[in-house]
Amino acid sequence: MKGLRQIMLMGCAIIALVAAAEQPDPIISSINEAYQQAKESIKKNKGMGNEMVSTFDYTVRGEGKTTEKLHFFYNTVQGTYWLGEDDDSDPHFFYYPLYFVTRSYNIGKKKYYEEYLFDSSSQQLLFALTQDYDENGKCFDRRFYFHDGSIYHVIGPAATSFMQDMVIYQANDLRLAFDFLIRNPKE
Repeated sequence: MKGLRQIMLMGCAIIALVAAAEQPDPIISSINEAYQQAKESIKKNKGMGNEMVSTFDYTVRGEGKTTEKLHFFYNTVQGTYWLGEDDDSDPHFFYYPLYFVTRSYNIGKKKYYEEYLFDSSSQQLLFALTQDYDENGKCFDRRFYFHDGSIYHVIGPAATSFMQDMVIYQANDLRLAFDFLIRNPKE
């Protein structure tokens, strides 16, 4: 009787674990939904503006010529500047919230691709996809999910804390580069 009871308890525990494993994580689900919406918006609005492409050619020491292409996707939100307490507002202000960036480049013969998804309201990083190579030269993807400004979940090979910090740094750097480029198009 005691053995049957233990078997039944173990069976219930296994069923509970399987049921819990099948429930989608609500944070990851919402990020995946935002990612799909961004991809649909990019496809729908292709060629209609609200995107900026920058290409850079430079040399990586010991590796040779590199071409890097950044593709920024953003919304246009009209707003106003308040010029001062006694001044009127300037109705010609536009704010450009960034929501998606792709980055492709090569180092030597290896090609890399990255994606960054931002919340267009808060400008916080929600998702990053990076490609890298293992010790055998095989390319793999790593997906980073963010919540409240920090890494929430990583899918793919384990990432060191340095790699995680570099993804956050790269995303912030791209966001700042976009802000500079969109406001200074002739520089």
